[in-house]
Amino acid sequence: MAPFDSEVQANAFCAIIPTPERHVGFAVFHEDLRSFRVCEYNEDTHLTRTEALLLQLQPKSCLIAVQSPDLARKLARLAESCGVSLENGKVGDKVAELKQADLEQDLLRLLEGVEKCGLSKHLEEMRQKQGLRALQALIVHHNLISEPGNFNACRLSLYPLKSFMYLDKAAFSALNVLPKPEESLRSSLSLFGFLNRCRSPIGQRRLRQWLTQPLTDPREISQRHDIVEAFVSTETLLRDLENQLRHVPDLETLASRLHRVTTKSKARKANLEDLVVLYQCVRSCEQILQVLQSYAGIHHATLAEVITQTLRASVANFQKFKALIEQTVDLEQAEQRNYCISTAFDPSLKQIAQQRDKVREKMEAVKSEVDKKLAIPGRGNEKGVALTDCPEGQALRVTKKHQQVVQNYKGAPALKILSIKKMELIFTTAELEKLNKQMQQSIDDYEKQTDQLVEKTLKVAASYCGVVENLSENLANLDVLAALARVAVSAPCSFVRPKLDPACKELKIEGAAHLLVVANSDKSFIVNDLDMERESSRLHLITGPNMGGKSTYIRSVALIALLNQLGSFVPCRSALLPCFDSIMCRVGASDMQLRGISTFMAEMLEASCILNTATQRSLVIIDELGRGTSTSDGFGLAWAIAKYLVEEKRCFTLFATHFHEMEALQHAAPGVRNRHATAAVDAASGKLTFLYALADGAADQSYGAHVADLAGFPQHVVADSRKRAEEFESGSSFGMSWKRRRTGDSAGDDDSLAYVLTAKSEEEFVQRSMEQLSKLQALAQAGC
Repeated sequence: MAPFDSEVQANAFCAIIPTPERHVGFAVFHEDLRSFRVCEYNEDTHLTRTEALLLQLQPKSCLIAVQSPDLARKLARLAESCGVSLENGKVGDKVAELKQADLEQDLLRLLEGVEKCGLSKHLEEMRQKQGLRALQALIVHHNLISEPGNFNACRLSLYPLKSFMYLDKAAFSALNVLPKPEESLRSSLSLFGFLNRCRSPIGQRRLRQWLTQPLTDPREISQRHDIVEAFVSTETLLRDLENQLRHVPDLETLASRLHRVTTKSKARKANLEDLVVLYQCVRSCEQILQVLQSYAGIHHATLAEVITQTLRASVANFQKFKALIEQTVDLEQAEQRNYCISTAFDPSLKQIAQQRDKVREKMEAVKSEVDKKLAIPGRGNEKGVALTDCPEGQALRVTKKHQQVVQNYKGAPALKILSIKKMELIFTTAELEKLNKQMQQSIDDYEKQTDQLVEKTLKVAASYCGVVENLSENLANLDVLAALARVAVSAPCSFVRPKLDPACKELKIEGAAHLLVVANSDKSFIVNDLDMERESSRLHLITGPNMGGKSTYIRSVALIALLNQLGSFVPCRSALLPCFDSIMCRVGASDMQLRGISTFMAEMLEASCILNTATQRSLVIIDELGRGTSTSDGFGLAWAIAKYLVEEKRCFTLFATHFHEMEALQHAAPGVRNRHATAAVDAASGKLTFLYALADGAADQSYGAHVADLAGFPQHVVADSRKRAEEFESGSSFGMSWKRRRTGDSAGDDDSLAYVLTAKSEEEFVQRSMEQLSKLQALAQAGC
C-alpha cells in the first residue's frame, strides 16, 4: 500500500514488541490528543492482527524491537506493505534492560490525574505486561518525557481489539477504501473520496477513522443508522447543519496549541487568532444546537442522546469563554485579520488605535485616487480597484482582464507591479508603501502595549483545552454523519437503510450496486440480488465469462457490508446484513519479485491467511483462485479451499471461478449454491453479449474464445483455440506425447498422470490429483 495521506492521517506513532512465541505487545501515542493506548495479543504466522492494527490506526511511524531476525524481517515487510514508516532505534537492542520501575516513574510524570492516587486508576492497563514493554519503548525512543507539554497531561487506556471489524490489505486494495497518493480526497475513485462530503478537517479525519475501524456492535451501528436516517428525512435540517459545519476549524490542533500555552514547550502555541477562530466556531455551534433542538422527527431521541445533549453541555461550558473574547478582543479588527486587544478593554490603547484607523483611511483614499485615475468600469458590486492583503501589508488589486490598463498607465502616481497571478494583478504606489510602514508601526506599538493582556487572556483560554477536545469529538462525529446522509440523498444510485442480523445467520440483498462503478461510469448498471443462509447456502460458487461482472458483483457485496458497519446507508433496494468481524479478500494477483515471491505464491499466501484466520462471522470473497499453476493443480486447490471454507470455517463466502467443474461441489458439500454471470451468444454470428445479470446454476460453457474474439485476435488463432479446447475437454491425449518427451518418459510420472486423467468424476479427479501432487508438480516444473 502507498503511504497514507497526511491530511487525514492521525498524528500518531506506535511500537511493537513480540516475544519469540509471538506474544505481541502494542502501544500507540496520539500526539495531538496526548493519549496512550496499549494492548497485547497472540499472533499467528501471517501477523494478521498486527496488520489489522496498522491499517486501523495508520500511524506515521512504527518502532519494532525484536530479537529474532526472521520475525524482524516479517514485521518490517508488513509495516512497509501497510504504508507505515519503519523505525529501528537503539532502544530496540535495549528492551531487555528497560525496567518496570522506570516506566512507572515516567507514567507518573506523564499521566493526568495521578498526583494523589498514583497508577491505581490504571490497573487494567498495568496488567498488560507485554503492552507496557511496547509503551516504555515508545516513551524512551521518542523521548516523550522531555516534552513539557506532556507533563501530567496524557491519558492511558486499552485499545479495544474486538470492537472493530478486521480488514486485510487485500480488502483495502480490492475495495478501494482509501485514495491513492495521486488522487484527490474527494475523488470518487475511492470509497473515502465518494463518502467525503465532510465540511471540516476533523470530519475528514474521523471519516478515515470510521472507514478503517468499522464497528462490530449492532447497537452502535444502529445508532449511527438512526441519525443518518433522521438527517435524510429532513433536507432543511441537513442543509442547515452543513452550512454551519463549514465554520468548524481543526479543533484537535487548536486544542493542542491551547494546552501548550501554560507549558515550556517549544512547539507552536495558541495566539489571539486561534481564540477568535474558536469563538467563531462556538457561535456556529450555538446555531447548530438551535437546529438540532428544533428537530422533532424520526429518531429524535437517538439524535438527542448521541449528539444534542453532549453538544449542549459543550456550548454551555463556553459561555464564559465567549464573554472573555467579546470583552478583550477587538472583533471588528479581527474581521480584517488584525487580531488585537480591544480599546474598550484598555483605554490607553485608544490613541494608538486612532492612529491606526487614520492610516487605514489614508489607504482607502489612495485606492480611490488610483481607481479614479485608471477609470476602470465596474459591473454591479464589482470594484475596479480594491485593497488586498499582501506580504508587505496592503496592496491594490485588479482582475486579470484589466491588467493591460495598469501596465499601460504612465501618469501619476507611478504604479509598481508586485505580482501577476492567474486571475488578478497586484500592484502598489510609493504612497501606499509608506502607509504600510506606518500601519506596521501602529500595529507593533499596539501589540507591545497589549502583550501582557494577551498573555493573561491566553492563559485563561488555555483552561478550556479539555472542553475544546470534547467539542472536537462531538463535531467530528456530527460532520461524518451529515456527510453520510448527504451521500444517501445525492448518490447516483439508490441508498437504503439496511436491517441487521446480529445472529449472523442471513445475508440478503436486493438490487446490489457497486457504488464506485456507478459513480465513475455513464452507462447504466445492472443490479443483482444475493440470498445466503448460514445452513443452506453460505458459499456461492459464481462461474461465467471473463468481463461478465463476477468480480464487480462480489466486491459490491463486500462494500455493502463495510458501509453497513461504518453506519452508512447502502447502495441497494433492501438489505438484511450480519455484523461481520472481518472482511477477507483474495482478488487479483501480483508478484513481489524483490522478495522472490511469484504471483502464484502471493496468491497462496493470501489464501492461507484466510484459511487460518477466518471465523464463522467473516465475509470472504475469492476471485479467480488457482490461475498461476497448471489447470489440474489450480482446480484441485480451488476445490479444496472452497470445501474447507464451507465445511470447516462455515463463513459466508463468495467464490468466483473459471473452473466450471467446481459446480460439482454443490453436490459434494452442504451449504454450497451455484450461480453464474449470464451471457448470450448469437447463433449466426457467434457474437458474445454480456448480460451482467446473475442467475442460479452453473455456467453452461466457457467463453474464453469469445472474449479473445472481442479483443481482436486473428480469426485463425481463435479457431485453433476452440479446436484445442474441445480436444482437451473431450479427454484426448493431445499434448501428452510432448510432455513425455520433455520429462524423459518417466514411467512413474507417466503412470501418475494417467491415473489422474482416468478419473470418472470430478471428486475422484480431485482426490487423485492430491494423492499424486508431488509427481504432478515435478512434471509441471519440467516444462509441462
